[in-house]
Amino acid sequence: MKVSAWLPPWLSRQLEGRDTLRRSIDNVSWLFADQLIRMAAGLVVGVWMARYLGPEQYGWLSYATAVVATVGALASLGLNAVVVRELVREPAAADRWLGAAFFLKALGAGLGFLVCVGIAWLQPGAAAPMRPLLAIVALGLFFQALDVFDLLFQAKGAARVSAYVRIGACVLASIAKAGLILGGASVSLLAAAGVFELALAAAGWRWAAGRTGESPRRFRLDWACMRTLLREGWPLALSGLAIHTQAYADQLVIGALMGGSDLGQYAAAMRMVTAFAFVPMVVQTVAAPEITRAKQDDERLYRRRLHSFYRLMFGLFLLTAVPLGVFGPLATRVLFGAAYAGAAALLPWLAFRLFFANLGVARSVFITNEGLFRFGLVTALAGAVVNLGLNVLLVPRWGARGAIIASYVSFGLTTFALEVFQPQARANLRLMGQAIFLPWKPFAG
Repeated sequence: MKVSAWLPPWLSRQLEGRDTLRRSIDNVSWLFADQLIRMAAGLVVGVWMARYLGPEQYGWLSYATAVVATVGALASLGLNAVVVRELVREPAAADRWLGAAFFLKALGAGLGFLVCVGIAWLQPGAAAPMRPLLAIVALGLFFQALDVFDLLFQAKGAARVSAYVRIGACVLASIAKAGLILGGASVSLLAAAGVFELALAAAGWRWAAGRTGESPRRFRLDWACMRTLLREGWPLALSGLAIHTQAYADQLVIGALMGGSDLGQYAAAMRMVTAFAFVPMVVQTVAAPEITRAKQDDERLYRRRLHSFYRLMFGLFLLTAVPLGVFGPLATRVLFGAAYAGAAALLPWLAFRLFFANLGVARSVFITNEGLFRFGLVTALAGAVVNLGLNVLLVPRWGARGAIIASYVSFGLTTFALEVFQPQARANLRLMGQAIFLPWKPFAG
């Protein structure tokens, strides 16, 4: 189904003969629907699961998820963007690129699983409840090798297919989790339900690809393609590891130093915040192509659109963070229950995280258009090291609030402070400053 077919007649007439724009509207609409449905399902089932498990078990499950997400960022080898690019450039060679990507992703998944098992084995006795959970959650890494078919659909601009698969897997897995909760299942079975969602998605990719004539049996193991993917993907893999380390450092340190109960409170508050994380990503999907086109045509128009983008992201931060900080504590107590009073107290502190999330997403568009990938890698690594180090120093003294302070210092460093050391980034920093401190003023050049 094409979303553009449901547009009002007057708007549909404006799109006549503009097939590229019509496809963009269809793709963005499906991406938005995918994100919105999965966010809603994740919030409802996640809250229910948190109430059922209680802070300690929910905290250990969150800790296992954070470890696997961080290891998985490196195990993915940073291949996705490179594979999509090559599939667009050489559609006739899809069997070679998909074969190389599948083999490397499967290899990375195996190594990542072994690393996760090693981390579980090294946990101290106090973290013993987390060990089996980490091994179970890590099994999901193996199913992500079939995500290569998602990359094929991305290259073809078929966001509808990807949305169908992800939404279907999410809905079925949510039903399974609900059944497990009603049946009084253990936390280990609920962890396995998360892996079940990835398995469903893998089966969905395989089925959808089969309908278009694609199959793993057609994959070819091309060593030249593998060398290209490894050579160009390793900086992206390292950057992904740094980004995930910075994102999860607080949960990793709280879990390791304070235990599952404290992490459960923190993770519940973070779930309320991350419910809004899809908004800047969808906006970026819409805005990024227009900003890129402006970069090619007119430098002044490019800077004006960047400035407008930053203003929009700052406005979205105000629209989401202020209500979250004011009404979020009450909503948290109602949704999660009295056992999560600590999460309600943390939420006003965590709401400001959306400021860095929104501006960080917008900044990535600038980094991409200017080709400053090495600078982006350096800032990501610096942010990860600073966040992890400050968490280790501050969490033993101030608990979860120390983790929040550490995160804000590191996000401020990567999003703003380090920009002064790069000439192109300094100009971008001025645009961000104007958008934040003078959001009512239009672009002045």
